[in-house]
Amino acid sequence: MKVIVSSICLFILVFSVLPSCKTEKRTDIPNGITYDSISVAKVYHLDNDSTKPSCSLKINYIFPVKYTDEKVLANMQKELNFAMMEDEKYEVLKPVEAVSKYIEDYIENYKNDANEQFPDWQESHDTEDYFSYYKTLTTKVIFDMGGITSYRISSMDYKGGANSSTAYRNVVIDLKTGNMVSEQEIFLPEYRKLLNEILIRKIVTQNKVQKPDDLLEFGYWGIEDLTSNDNFSVDNTGLTYIFNPGEYSAPSLGEIRVLLPYNEIKDMLKDNSPISNFVGK
Repeated sequence: MKVIVSSICLFILVFSVLPSCKTEKRTDIPNGITYDSISVAKVYHLDNDSTKPSCSLKINYIFPVKYTDEKVLANMQKELNFAMMEDEKYEVLKPVEAVSKYIEDYIENYKNDANEQFPDWQESHDTEDYFSYYKTLTTKVIFDMGGITSYRISSMDYKGGANSSTAYRNVVIDLKTGNMVSEQEIFLPEYRKLLNEILIRKIVTQNKVQKPDDLLEFGYWGIEDLTSNDNFSVDNTGLTYIFNPGEYSAPSLGEIRVLLPYNEIKDMLKDNSPISNFVGK
């Protein structure tokens, strides 16, 4: 009987101690993803004639090739393929195949544009460069710890004359699923109004002015109507939003970047979201 009582007491003791042993997930431990990269530079001249206008495409694609969960890995590759190449048809392809197909399509689209938009180039007396296309796609892993991968795609696109653009696309991936994290997953409902107010206030402060209207003379526009755009990165200090050149400012000013430290937005964030462990929730 003594043995039975002792066992029961020991079970109760162990059971009561277990909940206190719960540990929070570390945010400074690498996720263990193995990456590879593709670097490609391709030039195509119309009719394969080097004296004629051309399109030029440069790609530097860093992508995951190994992770403990194969399903998560496949989802990551799909998300990154789509984010970089902006078409669902590339999602199902392996990264190397997707890049090859993208190059093929880029050249084909250029040929079609050339036939439709400037078939009489030689009679136009415009420079060869006016009808040439240039595009550069580069990628960077900016944070890869604590179950979150934050990834950035930079794009420079020129399509003749004054038709050029530069853009940055952030992709935050939850390694529980391999899927992209959205604002709705991390912020409390009805978050947008308050988030917009914080972003506007930050931009005003960064430029050392008193109010949004004061930014007009610097080449910004519509800052008072700025709204969050899901284009954010994540690290262990906070969220960084990017608004691309021309979105709320003159292209010559470059992108607008706004850091939101966790301690400043903590009350707006959901409990048990993909980034909760970075916030202490």
